[in-house]
Amino acid sequence: MNRIPIEDEIAALRRDLHRHPELSGQETRTAGLVAAELERLGLTVIRAPEKGNSLLGVLDTGRAGKTLALRADMDALPLQENACNLKGAKAVVSEIDGAAHMCGHDFHTAGMLAAARRLTAIKEQLAGRVIFCFESGEEMGLGDDARALLAELKPVDAIFGVHVQAAFPCGAVVVIDGSCTAGCETFAVKVRGKSAHGATPHLGLDPINCAAQILCGANSIISRRVNAREAAVLTVCNFHGGSTWNRIPDECRMEGSLRFFSEQVGRDLHALLEQTAAGTAAANGCTAEVHWRNWCPPSVNDVALAALARRAAEEIGAEVIAGESWMASETFARYREIGPEVLAFVGCANPDTGCGAPQHSDQFDADEDCLAVSAALTVQFAQEFLGEA
Repeated sequence: MNRIPIEDEIAALRRDLHRHPELSGQETRTAGLVAAELERLGLTVIRAPEKGNSLLGVLDTGRAGKTLALRADMDALPLQENACNLKGAKAVVSEIDGAAHMCGHDFHTAGMLAAARRLTAIKEQLAGRVIFCFESGEEMGLGDDARALLAELKPVDAIFGVHVQAAFPCGAVVVIDGSCTAGCETFAVKVRGKSAHGATPHLGLDPINCAAQILCGANSIISRRVNAREAAVLTVCNFHGGSTWNRIPDECRMEGSLRFFSEQVGRDLHALLEQTAAGTAAANGCTAEVHWRNWCPPSVNDVALAALARRAAEEIGAEVIAGESWMASETFARYREIGPEVLAFVGCANPDTGCGAPQHSDQFDADEDCLAVSAALTVQFAQEFLGEA
């Protein structure tokens, strides 16, 4: 395979990032390391620290041409990492309690820096501009500061990104036409009733019972109110009510998310959950409020850019395979407001090294060989998109 040789210091940087993960919006150390490397390469670094930790590095060839943005995310997850993967001890483990790179963003950051090194080295072969976009806070649906910085540099002709993917074998590349990650909206339902002793529920209005009915009703929305041809998920992930065994509380709360590949389906789910909550609460003499946050549309790959990305993968000798869209969500989707986008998946699973646990699990581990593929794919896509000077 025509991979970019990954210098020892880039591999060491990836391991350093893994050992020192930073949660969404807290990536000050990571952003500092990235900025230092971009400045060392002679790129123009653009930051707005009063707004967030995101930053851009601009490579201007000095020749007229298109503008390509290359995006990587930097934040970690609020998880305690398991020191073992599916086979045994991991080579590198987080040293920070309650924070871990269990989605591969350390690979994204290091791989993008490797690509920045290579593209800077071959600057004379390119035309136009390359903007390296390092995003803060992706896991929490943040990153508006990154997009605001990028929007100031419009026009941007395309945005390209890579996401490592544990569902695919290490080094394999998947680029899907159209929707490749799901849209998402998170919700919190607060049900208010009237407290009573557990022996006399008739003297109160039980919010736990009401919330349980809302949960059951919500679980039927997908199967009975959404066209079966549409892929969608509604999941409640936490449920809280009361603090003792003999007292019905005043309030019960639950939180979850909607996932969808059609924005219209997402809007329909939003309305149907509100109807279900309000109607069920009224039938039980309670009230229900639904609070929404973190709306994110689906990531929709431009068909022409997706074809170019697959061709770039073939040029570097990577195996291009078919794969399904990811029901997880990605703030990469929001870059579509700036220009056409394409997100490529690079497999990071390898049973021989114990890599293959799903992302966002404590056993997640990515085979480091995917780093070279990610960097090479990014560079090849940039070369083909920008053309020769």
